[in-house]
Amino acid sequence: MTLVWKTRNGALLQTEVGTIDVVNTFSAARSVYGWMGGMDGLRFLLQRIMNPLGQRLKALELDRDLRLMPLHAHILTSYGHLVGSLDDAQESFGGDIRTQVIGTTICALAHEYDPLTAVRLFCRYLLPYLFGEANPLLDLLQSQLTENSTLQRMINEGAARGLNNMFIDTAAALGIPEANSAWGPTKRGERDLDYGFTGPVGMIGGLLRRVTREGDSEYRTRSSAVAQIAAYLKVVGYTIGDIQSWNGNGSPPVSMGTKSVILVLGGSSETDPFMEQIENAVDPRPLLHYQHKTTGAMLLTALGHVSDILPETLQEDFDQVCEYLEEVLTVEYTCRKGMIYAEYRWRDIDKKATPMALRLASVYFSHLAEQVAPCFDRIARQKYLNCVKGRSKKVMQPDEIRLGRFRATAASVAISIISRFAPGTFKKTHHVTKLCLSKPGWLSTVCGVLDLDDSFPMPTVVTLLASVHAGVSAAHESSGIPAASTEIIAWRQSIYSVVPSLLVEMKVSPEDFQLVCLDRFWANVKTEADGSIKSSNTVDIQRYEIVLDQLFSNKELSSRERLAEPCLGSPDISAPDSPLYLSLSAPLHYGDPHLCFMGWFQGSVAGTVGIMDVLKALLLSRVEPKVCPGHDGRPLEVVNVKTSTWAQEPQSKPCHREHSVFIPVGGDHCWTMFAAGQTVNQCGRIVFRCPECAEENYTSQQSAGEFPADSRPLCLVGFRELELSDEAPDPRI
Repeated sequence: MTLVWKTRNGALLQTEVGTIDVVNTFSAARSVYGWMGGMDGLRFLLQRIMNPLGQRLKALELDRDLRLMPLHAHILTSYGHLVGSLDDAQESFGGDIRTQVIGTTICALAHEYDPLTAVRLFCRYLLPYLFGEANPLLDLLQSQLTENSTLQRMINEGAARGLNNMFIDTAAALGIPEANSAWGPTKRGERDLDYGFTGPVGMIGGLLRRVTREGDSEYRTRSSAVAQIAAYLKVVGYTIGDIQSWNGNGSPPVSMGTKSVILVLGGSSETDPFMEQIENAVDPRPLLHYQHKTTGAMLLTALGHVSDILPETLQEDFDQVCEYLEEVLTVEYTCRKGMIYAEYRWRDIDKKATPMALRLASVYFSHLAEQVAPCFDRIARQKYLNCVKGRSKKVMQPDEIRLGRFRATAASVAISIISRFAPGTFKKTHHVTKLCLSKPGWLSTVCGVLDLDDSFPMPTVVTLLASVHAGVSAAHESSGIPAASTEIIAWRQSIYSVVPSLLVEMKVSPEDFQLVCLDRFWANVKTEADGSIKSSNTVDIQRYEIVLDQLFSNKELSSRERLAEPCLGSPDISAPDSPLYLSLSAPLHYGDPHLCFMGWFQGSVAGTVGIMDVLKALLLSRVEPKVCPGHDGRPLEVVNVKTSTWAQEPQSKPCHREHSVFIPVGGDHCWTMFAAGQTVNQCGRIVFRCPECAEENYTSQQSAGEFPADSRPLCLVGFRELELSDEAPDPRI
């Protein structure tokens, strides 16, 4: 078999070990929580059904019109991210027309609701139609579909094949307003198929029943979710006509053609004839898609039944809140006691909050009330405070318009603060969230966390970002916010992910440390069952001591001989003597699907380092001043060790009792990340500018055992590039 992997940015196989990115990508794809092979078990079952689909496929014309897409995925490599593609559209979703119908349909339904609700809708309304009511394998099929790893892989494959982007573009082109409320499945019997639906989800069920019936008349609905689902089903190949809106005034529109869909926004005409009504239904939070400029419409949807607030008003509220917080709040990442934290940095401004705004702000932000009170200026009136009193922790009623606007403002504050954790990308990307404001859970939990302290461990920050960008529901309960020690560094759900910028850029910098929000499918990574991505730990590094008597002084050697062996002298700022390739991979020393950097040296594995350890090294190394103040006294002496010597033994590294080991990696980002990750837990630091500044400003975070390290780092990774334009370089370097 020959695998041809194309990228937009040129050949991926520019080096011998570049193939490892392809191998890791397909390893991640075929893993339990990957994005390929999820339909294999389903295809096996379908082969046991006599004449499955048959005439049903012909009736729906899916055998002719089914939309299948090639694979396009972003791959993070040693050189930065590449876009890889495989022209394998016919192999999508198991390569079988039956599994392809199931996969594309569930992806279309899951774009509006969570995947499990999508599966239940499909199994209740389409599965019996496609395979026959009395088929004994229906329960087994549903059991396969609801199995978490199968469902996860199905949704991820749809993301990798561009279905989410098609759905987003389709919804934007139609201009359909957001849905206003939602209810979900209710168990009615013992069998898994016995679910009833009401509200917009029940309306979607009515649309699916309409799809399976003959007839060419239009279908009228009052749910924009139904109109959107109809558009998505049309995109993947279902026979659905034009989709338009009607305000309900005057004469109803003339039929627009075969199986068209009309969204009725007013009036009293009958709609949704096939909808089911079940009392006491459970509410599955809908997925709310939005951008920065459409946050107001998203907030209105999150409020539920409230319809007398204009989305433009909420958008203006949000813009004012966001603009203010961008002016006064920045976030700085630090490393303390072996953990990474994001810390608030508030700037004083002349604008003072009114007493009424301060009282409104203190409902959800008692600790930050003074800082965020100006965000409530637009509603700082007594009538709003009267509506809020005693209602902040209760379910909101449809007529509580002022309470609704207050909650939308509080959510705007929370989203704007969270956006400061990823300031470079949050405004530029599409987002999805399960935000619900008709109930107090999300606001109480998220605002409570944001108000609790001035610093937050990285797992908490990643989860908060994922709750407003990637549709993660963990933040709806305080128990869902991960502990500081969980090693969560990223999150991926479908095309949405929160990751450290280091992984995207594959470059180190003393100034630039931040998280980024992505809205494209990131392929070569395995996730946990909930979509979280955890860093592996770095293998314990043993140290062997270099004996001083065996060292040469680099002053006695020619430039060609220098660093042939470890030598004592001034820091040798030069390029690595051998190249290193970094790939993202799973750890070799244990089996969990955690993420690490794997270093490849001369065709073999030189070791693995945890992503969290590399991030810690970057933060701990930000101690040098931008301009060296100069140094008096004896020049710095180090033990220079070339990179090829450093890489010889993956788990055994040289050190010295009196002098720091110095690894010359001038300008090589991959070597810098790899060596820094290996040494951060053994008092290692990166030199960005001046070795003496790095050593003088060094602060130890832990004991180095038998080797004293309170006053100096055991290892310095010399990243600084030799600047060719320097006319008079420092004679000590």
